Amino acid sequence: LSVFVVLGVVAIYNHLLDEDSGFRKEQLFYVFGTFYGLLFTGVAYLLSHPTIGLANQTEDPTRILGWVSYCGIESFGSVMVSLFWSFANSNFNLKQAKRSYGLMVATAQLGSIIGPTVVSQFGTKLGIPTCYMVGAMCMLMLQFTMWVYVKMYGVVEESKSEKDAEPEPKKKNKAGILEGIHLFMKHNYVKGIFAISCLFMVEVTIVDYTMKVLARDHFSTEYPCLPHNDNTGEAMACWDRESGSAVGMSTEATESFTAFMGLFGQATNTLSFLLSFFGTSAIIRHLGLRTTLLLFPSICLAVIITVRMYPTLNVVFAAMMILKANSYALNNPTKEMLYQPTSSTVKYKAKSWIDIFGARGSKALGSVVTNAFSASASELIDKGSLVGMCVASFLIWNAKFMGKKFEEYTESGFVVGESESVRCDDGDSIGDQDNAKGDEYIEMAAQQNEDEDTSCAFHDDDEIGPEDEGQSQDGGEEMAVKSPSEKHVVELV
Repeated sequence: LSVFVVLGVVAIYNHLLDEDSGFRKEQLFYVFGTFYGLLFTGVAYLLSHPTIGLANQTEDPTRILGWVSYCGIESFGSVMVSLFWSFANSNFNLKQAKRSYGLMVATAQLGSIIGPTVVSQFGTKLGIPTCYMVGAMCMLMLQFTMWVYVKMYGVVEESKSEKDAEPEPKKKNKAGILEGIHLFMKHNYVKGIFAISCLFMVEVTIVDYTMKVLARDHFSTEYPCLPHNDNTGEAMACWDRESGSAVGMSTEATESFTAFMGLFGQATNTLSFLLSFFGTSAIIRHLGLRTTLLLFPSICLAVIITVRMYPTLNVVFAAMMILKANSYALNNPTKEMLYQPTSSTVKYKAKSWIDIFGARGSKALGSVVTNAFSASASELIDKGSLVGMCVASFLIWNAKFMGKKFEEYTESGFVVGESESVRCDDGDSIGDQDNAKGDEYIEMAAQQNEDEDTSCAFHDDDEIGPEDEGQSQDGGEEMAVKSPSEKHVVELV
């Protein structure tokens, strides 16, 4: 159900991103913030209702309030996070992003620590409806802070080159809510962002499930489920008399497992906060984005190999903590910076599909692996680690490719996903080219750099190689011209 709800919200989100909707990008915070604020306020009020709310302890799958709450939280976390980073990528240049994104992630982690702490400390005293209402009021704070930001700093308007790239005589075809998918299928650079954003979740899902299996076995052994409770003399609730075997975990084992997962959450969020606040910006500034991109998949590979060699609960706990913390502190900021040389459409529409459904698909793929090898912890570690090592190796290759392309695009000024009206010095227009064709012209311009008489080339730029977007151009230094349109080359100002 949540998938269909999120799909509907994404469809509305993509529609509001279109210019015809009349909404500016920052106004979407007000639209969605108001919607979710009212939704969560209504849920908080109904939670206090004697029959609809928590006072009614009867379990019933048809109680719609629980479904509304779950789907609301799922869609809010998916859409608003994607919207925030899209807005940040559109308003921060690369230098500002390197300086600020680490602090942004650290602040988010601080919130993830404070929120559960407040609930655990005051939840019993205040009650769940009150805590829920506090969360709803945070939606008003979200809108207020965005309003203050816009008043103080303004917003970066769509780049002039991006607007000029759209030819006025020819009406632009609209792809609607599927435009993000179209951009994903069209550009290898966008596919590379997807891989960095989502595929690591396959490894995380495998290691996370391995940790939970080992923890379950550990606490079940330490606090076994027995036919008789020594304190009460009665059979434990986890013991099945008919089969004469345990069908679950004892109460003590369940409590210990819950405390273990709580400790994991606190340790992971704390480590992530420290890495983000003190390490992320410094690492990116000193190593550069190209090298930093390689760090996280390399850490993933090292962690998976360590788990395979030392498959104990403590080792897997530390491995999972390192993976989670570095995914927030390193992977999140760097993959957001990769959107710098992309168009506004890629930053918002393609990113929404990548962040919302790409992550879910990667988790589902990881679950397929864990379900296939869930017969025992040893088989899961043996087979699952091989899958994780393969994914990590691919991500290292992809990070190397993306780092190279990122530097080429930022230095040349090329914008991925931008509709192009290609012009030369003589003023002739090639027309509204699709981006894949635009890549071909960029490669031609790079190869014509050595020709002093050419009117269209990248002067003093040796960074663009013989292939772009993963598509190579065969031939030598001289290229045959087969059509009049191919005689023209892109000039980037």
